[in-house]
Amino acid sequence: MAKDSIYDFLRSLMLPLAEIDKALPKQGVIVDLGCGEGVIAKYLARRKTRKVIGVDNSQKRLQNSTQTNLTFVLGDIRSYRLKALDAIVISDVLHHLSYKDQKKLLVKIASNLKKGGIFVIKEIDAGEFIRSRLSRIWDFAFYPKDKIYYQHSNNLGNFLRSLGFNLKIARASRVFPGSTTLYICQKL
Repeated sequence: MAKDSIYDFLRSLMLPLAEIDKALPKQGVIVDLGCGEGVIAKYLARRKTRKVIGVDNSQKRLQNSTQTNLTFVLGDIRSYRLKALDAIVISDVLHHLSYKDQKKLLVKIASNLKKGGIFVIKEIDAGEFIRSRLSRIWDFAFYPKDKIYYQHSNNLGNFLRSLGFNLKIARASRVFPGSTTLYICQKL
């Protein structure tokens, strides 16, 4: 098994891929902001009726895709130009941005998602005391220079509602014992 295949397999155990996929439209343009190695983007692009764009600021992490409906773009998600999208996914990224930058990005996403569009966030919930601390250990191990900004699901949920989203919050249990909270948002 190739190194990328092993990593993708391990990451797929940690990510609620089926839950994310189920929440998204079956067709249309979907952007995966902060896609990293593209595990989610590749999974979503298995459905050929979707055009999936993965955006990340690390050239090293971006991979060339052999899937015709999947494109990877090098760019900073805070300045990446969004326009009339059917769906957006952001997984384990917000907590790497300051609270101010999180709010700016969420406002930008809300204003660039089509009416009825879907926005899925997978994030750590600071309100899950033990599980969020396990996630913090993971972040410290892999991102020792980053300052981490976890939010409580109530705070993030209230902010998303204030942006005009209908919201469902779900806890996803995966192999990794850290916090995994899904925010499934639909633009009203």
